[in-house]
Amino acid sequence: MKPLKEKLLIKDATINKVQYDTEWFYKLEDMAFYLKEDLSEVEFVHLPMRIDGEEEFVKCATFEDILRGRKEL
Repeated sequence: MKPLKEKLLIKDATINKVQYDTEWFYKLEDMAFYLKEDLSEVEFVHLPMRIDGEEEFVKCATFEDILRGRKEL
């Protein structure tokens, strides 16, 4: 399992993310590709995110949700 550091994820331009209040939400599809793991068990919410200049509603999860979902696999 690839180790995760949230500071590195925030800086990584290949992972789409959005901040609500003080919490970062990461696009699950990007995280699954980055980790090369199945993240289907991770709890998510649909949030609007600007991707390639267009606003889309995508499945997003917090860093903690992703960590918790990975442990259950």
